[in-house]
Amino acid sequence: MTTVTVFFNTRSSPSVKELGPMLRKAVRNATIKNKGGINLVLVADTEIKRLNRAFLSRTGATDVIAFNHPKPILIPPGENPTFGDIFICLPVARRQAKKMGHSLGTELLILATHGALHLSGMDDATPTLRRKMNIETVRLLKKLL
Repeated sequence: MTTVTVFFNTRSSPSVKELGPMLRKAVRNATIKNKGGINLVLVADTEIKRLNRAFLSRTGATDVIAFNHPKPILIPPGENPTFGDIFICLPVARRQAKKMGHSLGTELLILATHGALHLSGMDDATPTLRRKMNIETVRLLKKLL
C-alpha cells in the first residue's frame, strides 16, 4: 500500500488537522499503487509562491503543485522511497472553497486528489485534458464518500 504522510507546514485549525486520514485516503485512491511514499504538505501563500517560481517559473500563488521524484537506483530492503510530493496552499484552498460555495474540507479533498492524479501521470494542460481530470476527480471522490 502506498504510504501517505500529511504535513501541516502552516497554521492549521484542529478541524483541518482532523482531515488528515481522509486526505491520506484520497491520495491513495488516486495514485498508482505501490510506487512509494507520498508527502502531502499544506503550506502558506509564501511557500507555494516560492515553489511556483523556483520549479515552474510562474509567479503568484496557486492551489496545488505536485512533484514526482525520480526512481531510486537502489532501494534498501523494507524501505519505501518517496514517489512524490503534493503541496496544497491552505489560504488559496480557503478562498476557492468560499468562492465555490463548499467547505474547506471538500476543497482540500479535491486538491489532494487532483495532485495525486498529476503524480499518476494525468495532465490538465488543455481544456480537454482538464475535463478528463475533473471527471476522474469526481469519480474518485464519490468512491471516497
